Amino acid sequence: MTTTQLPKTQVAIIGAGVGGCIAALALAPYYCVTLIDKEAAPINKIGESLAPAALRILTQLKLAHLLDDKRHILSHGTLSYWGSSEPTLIDNLRNPDGFGWHLDRSYFETQLRNACIDAKIHCIWPAQLTDSVATDEGWQLSLQHDNSPLQLNANTVIDASGRHCAFARQQGITRQQFDKLMSIGFTANVNIKKKTALISHTDEGWWYSAPIHNPEKSPTQAQQKRVFSWYADAKLIKNARITDPSQLLNRAKSIPGFTILSSRIEEKNAQLHPLVAANSSKLVSCSGKNWFALGDAALSFDPLSSQGMFNAMACAIQLSELIINNGLTHAENIPLYQQQVDKIWLSYLAHRALYYKMVS
Repeated sequence: MTTTQLPKTQVAIIGAGVGGCIAALALAPYYCVTLIDKEAAPINKIGESLAPAALRILTQLKLAHLLDDKRHILSHGTLSYWGSSEPTLIDNLRNPDGFGWHLDRSYFETQLRNACIDAKIHCIWPAQLTDSVATDEGWQLSLQHDNSPLQLNANTVIDASGRHCAFARQQGITRQQFDKLMSIGFTANVNIKKKTALISHTDEGWWYSAPIHNPEKSPTQAQQKRVFSWYADAKLIKNARITDPSQLLNRAKSIPGFTILSSRIEEKNAQLHPLVAANSSKLVSCSGKNWFALGDAALSFDPLSSQGMFNAMACAIQLSELIINNGLTHAENIPLYQQQVDKIWLSYLAHRALYYKMVS
């Protein structure tokens, strides 16, 4: 089969998730950017929170209006039973950036993809990265698009492909796994008005619940759709052999803070969601000659931090500003970006250790 040679690009971004789209939008006014994703449309992700500070980044890119959509629910706070049998309300009343959001994640990514299309960024999806070869001028990327092979030459590659880190793995970059945390959960309609999130720790990991967008119900009705997630060591969850939402619901009923919430669930509408990785992990190197990794491809955070999406957005902006200010191929970009990522990671580990120490 004949390989189609695409026009050369200055920056190829692998992954059109939150981090990849933010980087593309930030770089597009200054460089020729090609955005690539293996999925034709964003896949469904449940229970995603966005920190208030993310509004600054979206405002910078003139995209703050995306959060006005009713699919994104304003986060008024979290009721925490972490390290105590008495609840503590964690809110953002004094946060200068205001409240956070419980995002409809797949819809948010669709919004960002559409913003990239509107910005005339060259977008290719679905397209699977099959190979990458270093050249004198950057990289030669091989893609599979609709069963047709494509070839793209780029000066710089940004790996924003998530935990799989597709490009970095092809370069032989290893990934350090710091724990074996995983999550399994279900969504259900709940007869309750309050939209406060809930978090609670037990001897078998921790639980989280938050409201999510429900296209079937009016927001004025005294009912909401919520996600319930159990986070624990992979072996513990797998040994529980959860095959039905009722099994998780029975566990949730005994969790501090979840008793009343669980009693108001419409069990007939509950839907189980598959086991997913939630561990902390890091690429050994997040930058190299003519390439960088950002977001989950570089660092993946424990969902307890609620910083995964914000970190992807912040790293995308930091990397973009570094490239814009120094130039695309400046030698100092590599160590400077690595220093930034390492600083974020060390700060995250310190905060994570403090938080888990409260319940140890």
